[in-house]
Amino acid sequence: MDTNILVLNLLAEDDFKSSFQTRTDNILKSLNINTITYNFNNLDKIDYIKNYTNLLISGSTASATDERDWYPNLHKVIASFISAKKSILGICFGHQFLIRHIMGKEHVRKSATPEIGWTRIKHTENSIFKGMNDFKSGVYHYDEVYDLDDRFEIIASSDRCAVQGFQLKNHPVWGVQFHPDFLYEDMEKFSLQAREKENDSSDAKFCGDKPSLKEFSKNDLLFANWINLSDSF
Repeated sequence: MDTNILVLNLLAEDDFKSSFQTRTDNILKSLNINTITYNFNNLDKIDYIKNYTNLLISGSTASATDERDWYPNLHKVIASFISAKKSILGICFGHQFLIRHIMGKEHVRKSATPEIGWTRIKHTENSIFKGMNDFKSGVYHYDEVYDLDDRFEIIASSDRCAVQGFQLKNHPVWGVQFHPDFLYEDMEKFSLQAREKENDSSDAKFCGDKPSLKEFSKNDLLFANWINLSDSF
């Protein structure tokens, strides 16, 4: 069966939205994957869930701790994929919203140690990290998930974030707090813009040195591994 990915690009700002779309399009097309993308303002138009094999949920500047008028539609899409035991990958906000959907929004909170920039990801031997070894990824988050129950395996962390990744046990459902989904050059730009906007480059939320492009390219494997694992459940 062909892999057909439903991509939810939930970013409203043009630069974030475009970076996510360009990067994920490039990676998935290189893997000969079919995709169709919806945005936060047309989630109600999604139908024929049975036609999709995978669901990719982007980050967002919206908070999973708040309420938005499109959140009920996002809940419906996630519920459909989980009930059909189809594969899901949530990134940043998507990672947080998966926990909100499964456990409740009381398991998402403002982080005491936000991360903007780059961080080294410490990970387990979970198969979604196959071949990735030690790597750095982009980070840009003010919220985090916490106090996950035993339905979840925590598969990644960083110095400032205890849950950089999880898997819903015995399900093809993963979340990652970090950003493998932004273009390399844009991740650096977004970090610098945030520093300028907040006018406080010494703030502890800004972290990490930029990895080489070769090291960053390890992030590509996350998507390939996710797709390859989709049929193993």
